[in-house]
Amino acid sequence: MKAETDGSVASAARFLASILEGEGLPLPTEAVVLGSGQGESVPETGQAVELAFEEIPGWPHAAVPGHAGTVLLGRYGERSVLFQKGRLHYYEGRSMEEVVFPVRVMAAVGVRSLLLCNAAGALNPAYERGFLMLVRDHVNLMGTNPLRGARYADGSPAFVDLSDLYDGGCGDFLLRRAQAEGWPLVEGVLVAVCGPSYETGAELRFLRLIGGDAVSMSLVPEALYARYLGMRVNGLSVITNTWDLRRPQPISHEEVLRTAAAAAPVLKKLIQAWLDYRP
Repeated sequence: MKAETDGSVASAARFLASILEGEGLPLPTEAVVLGSGQGESVPETGQAVELAFEEIPGWPHAAVPGHAGTVLLGRYGERSVLFQKGRLHYYEGRSMEEVVFPVRVMAAVGVRSLLLCNAAGALNPAYERGFLMLVRDHVNLMGTNPLRGARYADGSPAFVDLSDLYDGGCGDFLLRRAQAEGWPLVEGVLVAVCGPSYETGAELRFLRLIGGDAVSMSLVPEALYARYLGMRVNGLSVITNTWDLRRPQPISHEEVLRTAAAAAPVLKKLIQAWLDYRP
């Protein structure tokens, strides 16, 4: 990553640390990123302060409908948690440096565990609209990798082991909790594409054939960079549309936002469960 980007990350981290200090809040060790239409899924937090992306030095602004573009710093129990409401996307024409900038800032302020949430379209015919999918693994078909050019302190390239990228222990815990509570949580493999166009029928068949259970245009870059930075990572996708080869249905961003909003109550409970998990 470029030196000027590193300086921006440090400036943003100092700014957030000063806000937390002013509020009497400890530095957060956990963070949650919320995607399309998911801004109402934040659990109840006390002593919260909310900042627009534009207020944070170097943080790119949000420019997609359904993404609030704010960072909420709030107290959850005896600790503070950072909630990023809305994200930055590669399909907007942003660089991968911009897309993963928030993750780098989170790490700089002390975040060690990250939950990434997004909207996704189902490839698995058993998955229904409104289900939530625990991301167990992914296939990166975005055509690039945010770790390109990244290096470890010794100068070696970021040859990051991804065999256990998504934390299995926490994933098992969430599945058990969902089963006990009757929440519609499934598990699967997320395929990441660059977008912004939705997939053709032939592309959907291909993505299913290579093992995908859902497809999205986000989450994977952040997951990769978070693992590089040593974070514990989990992912949750709200299934906002389904695919039926026999009856193709048109897809719209408005439909995605409506379905994501309807799933907010269950997503909120899963986020709480993730916050309550202790390895």
